[in-house]
Amino acid sequence: MGNTQRPLIFVCHSSRDKPFVQKLADRLSQDGVDVWVDHLEIKVGDSIHNKINEGLSKSDFLVVVLSQASVKSRWVREELNSAASLEKLSDRGVFILPILLERCDVPPLFLDRRYANFLEDKDSAYKELIDGILHHFKSKHPDVDVAPLRQPEAIDAYAVALNRLVLNADILTTLPPRAFEEFVAAMFHSLGFGVELTSVSRDGGADVIAMKSPAPGLSPLKTIIECKRYAPPNKVGVAIVRQLFGVMQACGAAQGIIVTTSYFTKEAKHFASGHPIDLIDRDKLQEMMRTIDVATWETIVRSRASN
Repeated sequence: MGNTQRPLIFVCHSSRDKPFVQKLADRLSQDGVDVWVDHLEIKVGDSIHNKINEGLSKSDFLVVVLSQASVKSRWVREELNSAASLEKLSDRGVFILPILLERCDVPPLFLDRRYANFLEDKDSAYKELIDGILHHFKSKHPDVDVAPLRQPEAIDAYAVALNRLVLNADILTTLPPRAFEEFVAAMFHSLGFGVELTSVSRDGGADVIAMKSPAPGLSPLKTIIECKRYAPPNKVGVAIVRQLFGVMQACGAAQGIIVTTSYFTKEAKHFASGHPIDLIDRDKLQEMMRTIDVATWETIVRSRASN
């Protein structure tokens, strides 16, 4: 068993994007990732150039926030030049993870790289970013135990929040994407399903794999569950439902379920009606939550969080 270690990322950004970066840094820190942000780490009297190089040399990742301001920033260009050199010359290297915050002229360095698109879907982009960080960190440090996304001291607060969910579904939209997936898994577990959360690094379009026998003595059937924690104005479209059906066919699942904190478009409902796919929208989710007592929620949450 190796030592527990948290990934360290260096955030390269324009000063104009500091509000976004600060929120991102807070969220990453809560999910077990240490963040080096220049305006927090560079003190009065420090050499900015030296501190940037120091931050990069200690980091596992360079997160580059791409915006109209950052691609024109002199400091950002200097940081990128240092990062490119480190990635080529150091055995340890710095893995670059671009974030698209605004439409802009993407620098040549990133033309062949996949980026987290915060311009279109912030929740999905964040999930892709945190998944990428954990996936690459584990591949580089196979003997290191990565710190859990939710730290033990947060378990009690998390359990309390879930207790409140039975009364107010709005709280669901405040959970991090992974926590919402854990919530859905816990809910289906309480309904008699055997559940498995897919890896945060690669879920392949399936967040939860659930197994349940349709009748005593019969083999359990596989159900693929996709979780979409959307704000109510943003409906789940037919493309998501089609994607789930493709995953079902690829892995031999008998049923698919999409759970959302929002609603579904007419096209999505129409497609699902002709396939073995159940759609659980905000209203149905609220009804399901109310069938589960608070004590059961707390037991499930504490059990899953301690694993």
